[in-house]
Amino acid sequence: MTQTILLVGFGYHARRIYYPILKSEKSRYNFIIIDIINKKESIEEFFSSEEFKPVKIVFLKQFSEELKDLPETAYSKLDSLIKIYRPKGIIISSDPLYHRQYAKWALKNDISVLMDKPISAHKDMCNNIDKAEELNKDYEDLYSLYKCKKDKILFSIVSQRRFHKGFQRVRKLIKEIFDKTNCPITSIQISHSDGQWRLPNEIIDIDYHSFNHGFGKCSHSGYHFVDILNFFFDATKSEDKKIDNVEVFSNFLKPTDYISQIELKDYYRLFKDFDKYNKYDQEELISKMKNFGEIDAFINMRFRKGEKTITLCSLNLIHNSFSQRGNLIPNKNLYKGNGRIRHESYIIQQGPFQCIHIDSLQSSEIKLGSEPNYDTGGEYHFDIHIFRNDKFNKEWKNYEKISIRQLQNNLMPKLSRGHQEDARREAVLEFLNYLEGSRKKGYISDFTLHRNSVRLISAIYKSAASKVNDLSPIVETPYEQ
Repeated sequence: MTQTILLVGFGYHARRIYYPILKSEKSRYNFIIIDIINKKESIEEFFSSEEFKPVKIVFLKQFSEELKDLPETAYSKLDSLIKIYRPKGIIISSDPLYHRQYAKWALKNDISVLMDKPISAHKDMCNNIDKAEELNKDYEDLYSLYKCKKDKILFSIVSQRRFHKGFQRVRKLIKEIFDKTNCPITSIQISHSDGQWRLPNEIIDIDYHSFNHGFGKCSHSGYHFVDILNFFFDATKSEDKKIDNVEVFSNFLKPTDYISQIELKDYYRLFKDFDKYNKYDQEELISKMKNFGEIDAFINMRFRKGEKTITLCSLNLIHNSFSQRGNLIPNKNLYKGNGRIRHESYIIQQGPFQCIHIDSLQSSEIKLGSEPNYDTGGEYHFDIHIFRNDKFNKEWKNYEKISIRQLQNNLMPKLSRGHQEDARREAVLEFLNYLEGSRKKGYISDFTLHRNSVRLISAIYKSAASKVNDLSPIVETPYEQ
């Protein structure tokens, strides 16, 4: 007997990840799409050429992101689905402005939830301290609903690096040294860029991974890198080194800065027909972009026990970076296929005992039909370099390299982030197995593990907003290790 999954939001990400996985599991699951009415044409066009179709598509009127709950009309439509289809699970892949409303409805109805990051978002939170604080309130509201139902349902966040074999191996390496030396992570540097070159008018007009709601990179892919910090820190728990607070300082590059780096006059030289494509002059751009969200974010953090620093961290999150876009008119698929290229690197120090470098560097997107390329610049590149102090411990190797090809099979081929997509697949399959009755002691990305991630994201935005409001940009937040 097939079960029914509710799938909220059927945009680029859901089409690329959730739909193929559900399609591969169609003997066990069918699905219902829930989306807003203005997506009707796009969704119907997509399924016109697909054999595996949803059993139902429910279109809702767009509601205000300020609502704490779904509006009555939406409640009524979704409640009727429960009576007819009795879904056990929901996948929430909508705009993050609406994550919490759908999650609350599901939790109140004892429906297990698999939700995209970030957990929530609020308009203008990079300029407004109170809006940034709402992230913490959202988390605690959802936590209070979930904590008393954990024995009946699962609430999991698709923070796929927790499921990624490479990051799991790194966590194990960190723990090995910690168990032998009691030395925590003493510093960590993370850099992520995704080559998302958007032209000035697109920054205003494109709503996908947008900046026009007063938040940007930190709430797009940025959540993953804040969360992986916490995943690593969980491997170094001890009472005498226990982190209990974090000091955060953010520097944001915003769209008004961005158009000063490459100006309109530059675009006219770079693209022959730019005058036909561009809608706005420089003055209009500056006016419209005034309160837009961050394109790039460089963040410094001090993880402390009391007043003592345990770990120093720099987190550099970049949209404005090396790209393979060369076309004036953007491709239809804004998720991939528009020149988006990943450059991701980590340097993790454990005092004098261990240093780990992780590098995942692409030079081009995947070419359909080509063999996976694991070398530097290849679409599957992901290398771990491990340096250990063999003068201190002769049993340690002073250098070892591990490639992702040694750790993870490609189960989702023809996708340019193969190992990342496989990790997402693991997150989804863990959720589906739970719905079928498979239980285990702990879940890799359970909602209860994300309080620190939300606190850090909130503090990052509070720091940026404080600067806008001429207040001290150094923000402290509690931390639970």
